[in-house]
Amino acid sequence: MTASKTAEPTSRESAFQPWMFANVAVGAGFTAFVALLVPPYITQATGSPSDAGVVMALMSLAAVAGPVFGGIADRYNAHRYVMVGGMAAMALALVAFGVASGDSEFQVIDALIMGLGVAGVSAVAPVFIVSAGLSEALQARRLTAFSVAFPAGQVAGGLMLSAAAQAEWSFSARFYLGAVVLGVCTVIVWFTSAAPTAAIVHDDDPSDHEDGVKETQRIGFSGVIFSLFGLYLLVLVLSSIANNGINSQIANILPNLYGISETATSSLISLAGLLNIVLFFAAGKAMKGYGPLAPFLAGTVMRFGGALGMALLGLVTKAPVLLVAAAMQLLYQGSPFARLPQNVLAVRFAPIPSGQANGWVIAGSAMGSFIGSLLGGWLADKVGYNAINWMGAIAAGLGVALLVLVIWPMNKSRYGDKDEEAAEGNDSERDSDSIDERLD
Repeated sequence: MTASKTAEPTSRESAFQPWMFANVAVGAGFTAFVALLVPPYITQATGSPSDAGVVMALMSLAAVAGPVFGGIADRYNAHRYVMVGGMAAMALALVAFGVASGDSEFQVIDALIMGLGVAGVSAVAPVFIVSAGLSEALQARRLTAFSVAFPAGQVAGGLMLSAAAQAEWSFSARFYLGAVVLGVCTVIVWFTSAAPTAAIVHDDDPSDHEDGVKETQRIGFSGVIFSLFGLYLLVLVLSSIANNGINSQIANILPNLYGISETATSSLISLAGLLNIVLFFAAGKAMKGYGPLAPFLAGTVMRFGGALGMALLGLVTKAPVLLVAAAMQLLYQGSPFARLPQNVLAVRFAPIPSGQANGWVIAGSAMGSFIGSLLGGWLADKVGYNAINWMGAIAAGLGVALLVLVIWPMNKSRYGDKDEEAAEGNDSERDSDSIDERLD
């Protein structure tokens, strides 16, 4: 069964583990190479941003397979194979994009392969932390390190693409570069993930999951959807429409709406990744001190503010570039606060095992990405690129409303004492450390 958090005798154990290069691969592959290459590549080839939206939407739709991959990993203890297989699929998809050379049929297949790969990695990787029986403190540190790996990959990929754009590499060459990066990460993860796999504590006991209320028996679809967990998934969908809907067209939005160059766009993406690294540590401290829901709400509010700011600036002729960059960064900087606690909240709210719960998280985000990408591409064609920003602002605003008016009160009534006790425990731990330091 999934063990409760035990006393941690090795509280100074390393937060970062080499298998976390899996998240480096997702950050570099999806947020950098895919987000910066696929939309302009397809728009340039077909002359229509809606075509790029369709490809990005199909990529997101494939990621709805997250619950399937999570269930397979849980049932057959195949977490390592699903994760490494997903990384290999992502690398293969980048190679295929490079070979496609404008062939629309192959682009669709490539998008599906990439989406399935991201789903496999994202559904399984957090289980190596949230189901390892770690103390609250070490779990928070590991989640922070794992999450920081994502923007680290984004920064590295963005810088590589910025240099490749300066050197005027072809789209195919840039896709091949991404495939090499992901291939190296895949090899690293394969040779470093055996021990973490053995440390996973499985949901095979029908007894309580954490605090006497959650059973791991098979739950039907309606039991998942019509629950607090279902409301949480709806917020994930709305937040993903805002964040990923805009991200899927960011390489078209910034140049065409605000006049920002391709090289500057790549640099802004890299800057966003650098800032994400700093803010993931802040999000980790916030989660440790206030519980997982508070930073998640803060991240959703930031996404709403960023999207609304970009939309309002889109109404201004020759909007100041610095203000545009600030609004775009606010949107991106909501990610550390939204992503870090989402797997912890999934395990808390879900009436199903952790692998399946994390799979549903990926599916919810993927569905939001699918809707945001498809609707965003259509809006860009029919209305203009700024309509994508308004779409994001409306979706994130609805997510904030659901969190504040419904989920926050329900979480408070069920888990408020637990979060308060965790915060008090962390305060005591900090006081103890301070006393030890003074004695030393």
